[in-house]
Amino acid sequence: MIVDLWVNVVPPEVAGRFGEELFGPDAARGTTAEELLATMDACGVDLGVLSCRLSGTHAEEMLELADAHPGRLLVGTTVDRAAKPVLMCRRIRELASHARFALVRVSPLVEQHPLNDRLYYPVYATCSELSLPVSINIGIPGPPVRSRCQDPALLEDVLIDFPDLVVVGAHMGHPYEALLIQYLLKWPNLHLSNSAYLATYMDPDLVRFMDSSRGRGRVLFATDWPWLPMDRALEAARKLPLSEEGMDLFLGGAAERVLKIRV
Repeated sequence: MIVDLWVNVVPPEVAGRFGEELFGPDAARGTTAEELLATMDACGVDLGVLSCRLSGTHAEEMLELADAHPGRLLVGTTVDRAAKPVLMCRRIRELASHARFALVRVSPLVEQHPLNDRLYYPVYATCSELSLPVSINIGIPGPPVRSRCQDPALLEDVLIDFPDLVVVGAHMGHPYEALLIQYLLKWPNLHLSNSAYLATYMDPDLVRFMDSSRGRGRVLFATDWPWLPMDRALEAARKLPLSEEGMDLFLGGAAERVLKIRV
């Protein structure tokens, strides 16, 4: 099974406002569910994890979409009002009973709160209680915003304070790969994902780690489609010098375990 840990269906009004502001005019075009599924079919991707907002009704809309395509889509909701942690936690609890609700995302670059900020701690506590993995953007982001809120060194606070929480460091964490390899060795509940980061540019030491006895299954494949084309991302991933086992775990096997996939 090939799993893309991060895909998007973006309404034009959201793409126009959010996409252009953060990623430039090329990101201002919306995408549809039909486009996403057709792209997944063409690329041979079995399952995609949709990204959506926690506030409003966006999550319910994406869960309905996932229900309409059983076995193809799961949903990951993004904390989009960090200053309202009670609201965010209430929403997580409301959605958690749905069979296709897979994980919670924290994207510090958007609201510019450090990933270990007290505002996120109720979210981490709720996810730990509900056994929901949390995807946290780490590393230097592409948009022209402050990067320190995504410093991977801040992950240790979260991993220490929530020892049962499964954390996926999203968007690769570049240029901190050497530190992250050490963290992966130290923290068994930490994983990485190459969402929004073409495998062509992955650090060679990290790639070697991905095929080691302690590194297999610790890095998960993702694209952040449509911002990163799915076909290009898969082509680059398949060129990595990984064993068959290492490649299978990278492209989907590890995600099946981390997400405890319920379809």
